[in-house]
Formats: sequence, structure tokens, C-alpha cells
Amino acid sequence: MQKYPPQASERLTSFENLRERIAGPDLVRSVAILDVLICHDGSLFLDWWHRTLPFHLAVLGFYGVMLFFVLSGFLIGTIMLDLLERGTSLKGWGIFLIRRWMRTLPAYYVWLFFLLIPLAYFGPYGVVWDEARRVLPWFLTLTQNLGWPMVSNWYGVTWSLCVEEWFYITFPALLLTLLACRVKPALAFGSTLAAFFIVPLCWRLALPADVNWDEVTSKIVPCRFDSIAWGITAACLTRYAKTVSRLHIPLALIGTGIVLTTWLADLLPIPLWTHHFQTMAIFDVVGFGYALCMPAMMRLRTLPPLIGPAVRSLSTHSYGLYLCHLPLVMMAGDLQARYGLGRRHAVIFTLLTTIGGAIISWRFVERPCLKIRPVQSLT
Repeated sequence: MQKYPPQASERLTSFENLRERIAGPDLVRSVAILDVLICHDGSLFLDWWHRTLPFHLAVLGFYGVMLFFVLSGFLIGTIMLDLLERGTSLKGWGIFLIRRWMRTLPAYYVWLFFLLIPLAYFGPYGVVWDEARRVLPWFLTLTQNLGWPMVSNWYGVTWSLCVEEWFYITFPALLLTLLACRVKPALAFGSTLAAFFIVPLCWRLALPADVNWDEVTSKIVPCRFDSIAWGITAACLTRYAKTVSRLHIPLALIGTGIVLTTWLADLLPIPLWTHHFQTMAIFDVVGFGYALCMPAMMRLRTLPPLIGPAVRSLSTHSYGLYLCHLPLVMMAGDLQARYGLGRRHAVIFTLLTTIGGAIISWRFVERPCLKIRPVQSLT
């Protein structure tokens, strides 16, 4: 594989190094997880009081997940560009995958099996034990929504993790296949990136017009690959287009305007788009808006002392919060309905178990796994 070192960084970027971590990605992760928590926990909390979360807050879950996808694409895109430019061997790409899996999979499997315990002995929580046992092989292999809707509502929040995990596999696999066919690195990377825009759009267009958008279009793995591809596009432009870095503030303002306009589109005096166009294109419109914000994110090195520690802590525990928040609030709802737990006590139970679960997940699973990950090979 030919080496292209001029643009390569001195060393591979590590966004998890506590001493060298910059504030931008932390702030983005914090905003994303707050969006998801407001959507999921807020909706269920209000439902206990027979009230409905306002529409513009209820849809924050979509925008939070989109932000996670674009951020993930930007970060892994930066790493993959380093690997490509340095002509990294297959072993180096294998280490890249191992490092990603050690960051995401151990905590996922710990929570997967932990959540089975109360379901087996005190359930049902959302689903009966027999259904959880039936769909467990799908969840173990991360195929619960690989090319079809989620096989069960049990642990439904993991649909987005499946999108990321399969992206980690398929993007490098296609890229390395093209390189093995002696396609030039730049063309191979560009072709791979283009495929991850074209395939999701074609897949969505091929779905029936009356399909459930929330449960099918937005959650089948291939339908969402372009959401992550927007982050990789931003990483490419940030690295190679000097104008992008120079105009990071105007681009961030434009990107923010695009996202806000999409979020508040129903308040506009005229329709922004047709319903069918929205169901097909909203992923790319919002992804494009978030991608425009990524260069500015990387310029944000520090935050004010009053909010910096809180943002960093929330970012650090965001993955644990993502994995445990929805099952725990659903468990609280079942405890309320079946065992008479008071609504306020259910809220307290949710907050304590979610925060505590995220802290335990980080300290005893995620952080130890980060410490034993293999060092990324540059050759």
C-alpha cells in the first residue's frame, strides 16, 4: 500500500487521552446525550402524569442520535485517514477495529446480561422473559436490526449501536478491498465514502411508502450509514481543505441554522418540504448541518471553569448513560404499574440508577478496557 505522509499527523489522534482531550468533542457528546435523555426519560416521566412531552422536545432524540453519528464519523474518520496516509498494514487496521470494539462492546455486553437478571426473576419489564430469551442471539451478534426492523422492543436503544458497529466493519472492509485491487488510496477512500451515501438513500427509497418511519426507515442499519458518513466527510474537508478550517465560524453558524430550521420546520409559514421528501432526506440535511459544525468543534480547546468539569464528566459517562437510561426508566414504569411504586419515587429511582449505572459502567468496565487496548500501529 502506498504511503501518503505529508498530511498525516505526527501521531494518531487520541480523543480519549484525559490530558490531551479538547473541549469540543466533550461539549458535542454532552449536548447529544442530553437530547436523548430529554426525549426518552422526559417522555416517560410526563406519561406517568398523563401528560405529553412537547413535540419539539420529543424529537430531540433524533437530533441527539444524529449528532452522535456525525461526531463518531468525524473521530473515526480522522483515525482512518491517518491509517490510510501512513500505508498502515492489515494488522494496523485490525488493531483499529479491536480498539473500537474494546471501547464499545464490553459495556454493551455487561449491560445486556445485567438487564436479563431482573427480567428473569422479577419481570416482565417491557417484554416477557420468553421473548427476551428468544431474541437474545440477535442481540449477542448485534444483528437485531441489521437489515430489518428491530426484532424486539427489548433493549431497543441499542439499534444505533448496531449502526456504528457495522459501519466500523463495512467501511474499512470496502476500502481495503479497493486498495487490494490497486485502486489509488484517494480514489478508494472517495469511492467508499460515496457508496456509504448512495446505498442508504437507495435502501430508503426501496422501502414501501407507508412503512413506519420511526421503527423501520430510521433504524435499519444500512439506512443510517450516511449519517456517520457525513462525519467522515467533515474530517476529510477539515484536513484537506484549508478554506474549511479558516471559515470554521461561518460554517458552524450555517450548520446550526440548518439544524434549527429543520427542527422548527413546522413553525414556518410555508412547508419546508413534502412529507415523503422529509422522510428520505432529513438524515442528510441534518447530517450536513452537523458536519458543518465539526471544524469549529475541533477549534474549541477549553471551556469556562464553571461548566468545563460538568461537561467533561457528562461526556465521559455519556456511553454508560446511553446504554442504561431507557431500560431503567422502563423498569421504573413497570415497578410503578405492577408494584405500586409512587410516581415521584419512580423518578428518583430512575435518576439514581441511571447516574449510578453510568458511573459504575465507566469505572469498572469502560475505563479498564481503555487501559488495556492495544496501541494503534502506524505501519
